[in-house]
Amino acid sequence: MDTLRAVYRFITWPVTQIVEKTVEVPIRSTGGAHAKLAGVLGAAAIAALAYGAHGMTLFGFSFQNSTKSEERLRTFKSGADIHILHSLALLGVRSSRFPQLTTSLLLTGTILFSGTCYYTALSNDSRFVSIAPVGGVTLILAWLSFAL
Repeated sequence: MDTLRAVYRFITWPVTQIVEKTVEVPIRSTGGAHAKLAGVLGAAAIAALAYGAHGMTLFGFSFQNSTKSEERLRTFKSGADIHILHSLALLGVRSSRFPQLTTSLLLTGTILFSGTCYYTALSNDSRFVSIAPVGGVTLILAWLSFAL
């Protein structure tokens, strides 16, 4: 039996030396407030996409002009697409150097851009349409903050 243990130790000695000298590197968790925020925003984005695809006609939301209705539907869908994309981007915020800055920029940009698109499409009121580009620039800054 001792001979078998000696042979086993001899065979596994290089492996045990490697394992003993391995340094553990902590990996940042993707959980926490960022993941919860991404989950809530993602769920809201899916609800908006579903409403845009099915609910507008289902709930009797009608447009006066068919060409205008297509434009409003496109505006709504643009807002929902940006909404879902940046909800997913929030999952990667913890890997950035300044997570609070990146989160703030992503959240603000999404609200400004998508919120304006939703409001304009649903109300046919274009008074606030100039806010959408501000949201777009904020989202560009959010993506650049990943590179800092």
